[in-house]
Amino acid sequence: VGDIDKNDKVTASDASLILVLYADISNGESDLSDEQIYIYDVNRNKKIDAGDASTVLCYYSLISDGNSITLEEYLKDLGIKL
Repeated sequence: VGDIDKNDKVTASDASLILVLYADISNGESDLSDEQIYIYDVNRNKKIDAGDASTVLCYYSLISDGNSITLEEYLKDLGIKL
C-alpha cells in the first residue's frame, strides 16, 4: 500500500504517481487490476483520488521529520483499516 514505485519506501514520488493515475482515471484512460487498486487506494475509500496522494504526503512529511512510524501504523492511527 502506498509504495507505488515499489522501491520499498513511501515518498513524495509515490504521491505524485497517484496524482498521475488520478488524472488518467478522470480522463477515462486507466484500467486497473485489483492489486493496483489495493496499492493506490491508500485511504481505503474505494476510489483513487487526491485524498490518497494527500495521505501519502502527510505520512512522508511525518517520517521525514524523524518519526519511525510505519505506513500501516499511521493509517491505523487515522482509523483506516487495511
